[in-house]
Amino acid sequence: MRKEEPKKINQTFSIPADVSQELHTYVKRREMSQFVSDAIRKELEYKKEDLRKAYLAANKDEGQQEALDEWESTVGDGTDEW
Repeated sequence: MRKEEPKKINQTFSIPADVSQELHTYVKRREMSQFVSDAIRKELEYKKEDLRKAYLAANKDEGQQEALDEWESTVGDGTDEW
């Protein structure tokens, strides 16, 4: 049984001329889409990991919790008047 390939979408975007030239120099035409997909996937993993680390650091920040507590008490001010 043949493995079903994921849906593919054509994308149009600009890259610097020197990057395009190197891509064409080192990657076969028939392999370019896979190469670019792999490169983007790798960079997205780095971005997600950086974001995860930033969230964890913000979660450990005591000043962040104090600001949240202060915000919650401010939001509650005057609500009993409604």
